[in-house]
Amino acid sequence: MDWSEIDDLLNSQIRKKTDLLTGYEQIEKLLSVNNLPIVEININGLLEKFKGWLVEVLEKEPIPIGIKSIYFGLSEVSFPDVDNGQSKTAVYIAGSSLLPSEDVDWACDPEYLPNRRYLLLDDFEKIDAIKIQNGLTGNYEVLVFNGILNLLVSQAMKELKSQFLTYKSKKFGLLNVIKEREKLNFGAGFDSGDTYLIGELKNE
Repeated sequence: MDWSEIDDLLNSQIRKKTDLLTGYEQIEKLLSVNNLPIVEININGLLEKFKGWLVEVLEKEPIPIGIKSIYFGLSEVSFPDVDNGQSKTAVYIAGSSLLPSEDVDWACDPEYLPNRRYLLLDDFEKIDAIKIQNGLTGNYEVLVFNGILNLLVSQAMKELKSQFLTYKSKKFGLLNVIKEREKLNFGAGFDSGDTYLIGELKNE
């Protein structure tokens, strides 16, 4: 599978703000053309779990006022109490005080790392199993994992706009006052790969 095909598709989806269902159908089509395995996933369930996780994180550990950019990372992690520590592809959320336009490495040294930052998705476990079974790495992982994550982030940005742009500020050092930030940038990618800039939320 040619890398330029993958990169062109993912960038096109970001530019056109492709919805999750249509976007995954496009990913499936590219997999099919290249005779690569397709994983049947529950699109609605995947989105609801992703949004539910984000709502919990943002409610319990709000994004601080100094954070200008949010990064959704993909990383292989293992937890001792989950499936005997088997390695899994997980999503995590982090935040930076830098803008992507200010520093190409804006996502590398995050200042916002909530305790609930990791998310394990059942559908990603299915993809991991197919990947291992068929010895697929590199381009396949970017197309499927990063492609799906980009679509999830784009959808969540629209549906959870108020939660992302809200932050708490202490008035007179005592009371929490709810305020809204002007804007917030979003990106997604593998820790060892390129970061796709998904877009910017503006308070307007």
